[in-house]
Amino acid sequence: MAAKEDLEISRIDLHKVADFLPYPFIIAEIIDGVHLNTHLNEKFIEEISYTLEEIPTIEAWYEHAYPDDDYRLKVINNWDQEEHNSRHEGKVFVKNKSHVTCKNGSKRWYEIKATVIKNIHVVAFIDLDKEIMLQEELKNTNRNNDRMLSILGHDLRSPIANLMGISSMAVDAEISDGEFTEVIKLINAQSTQVLGLLDNTMNWAKLNFDTLAITLEDIDVAAMLDAIVATHQTIIQNKKLIVKVKSSDMKTINSDHEILTIIIRNLLSNAIKFTPENGEISITAAGNEISVNDTGIGMPQTMVENLSHNYSSRKGTNNENGTGLGLQLVIDLARKINGILLIESEEFKGTKMRLVL
Repeated sequence: MAAKEDLEISRIDLHKVADFLPYPFIIAEIIDGVHLNTHLNEKFIEEISYTLEEIPTIEAWYEHAYPDDDYRLKVINNWDQEEHNSRHEGKVFVKNKSHVTCKNGSKRWYEIKATVIKNIHVVAFIDLDKEIMLQEELKNTNRNNDRMLSILGHDLRSPIANLMGISSMAVDAEISDGEFTEVIKLINAQSTQVLGLLDNTMNWAKLNFDTLAITLEDIDVAAMLDAIVATHQTIIQNKKLIVKVKSSDMKTINSDHEILTIIIRNLLSNAIKFTPENGEISITAAGNEISVNDTGIGMPQTMVENLSHNYSSRKGTNNENGTGLGLQLVIDLARKINGILLIESEEFKGTKMRLVL
């Protein structure tokens, strides 16, 4: 009788301790060969939320926590293997990681640890969700970065090789003054492309390593836009484009001059790339936004939706190369200066990029 009373006191004490601890716990006993769950602590009810009526046995727990048949079987097999390994190594506990489905349908990663005290099984759930999700996020980021750098390396080689070929032709060959002028134009266009790619790469690296500092100042919008258009003048003339700038409704803006210049330069460069010869581009600054509107080839809606997480690129209307890095950089830089990039586009009818500050 005394032993039975001691056991009851031990159960009560164990339940009290479990309710005090900050982790979800299941306390179970094997009674007449059946693995019965006898207590769920307060943290378990709060976080995972099943009741004893819903998971009275270990089998019921498995069915609720792992509703996918294949994944449930995988978890059970892994657990059985860990139990075998623990017995072989003389350990008093078993642990394994699994993706648990909570009562509200959400899924969380836990490291599940179990130990046996006489015939009582104590199972603790250590939340790994944030840690594992962060690891997955870092893996995805690294995959995107590797892909972007691969694309960048490929696209930098092309214009540099072209520069070498064009300059060699100018040095070694007998060419007329007219041909020499055309060669110079090609060199200028290729140099501008390489410089843009290098600028974007440097700023992307700064952004990703958190070394891009923000310096706010009052910016003369008209002067900034004129300077940006001037750097693209050769390409604009080569494609016979009309570029209109209207900034009378925004005299100045308080922002970071370098970052704002990079953003607008990329938007203009993109508009030039995807606007065919004799097309038109307009840059408008008014209210709290600067927009770049073109009459180019536009984009389908699916492409617009994928721009925020896709480094893919496509050829321009004159077969211009690109990395897809420009718009990625613009989206991230816009956030840095408390702005947002809104994209409106229709295939074959043009694109409007709006930087709202």
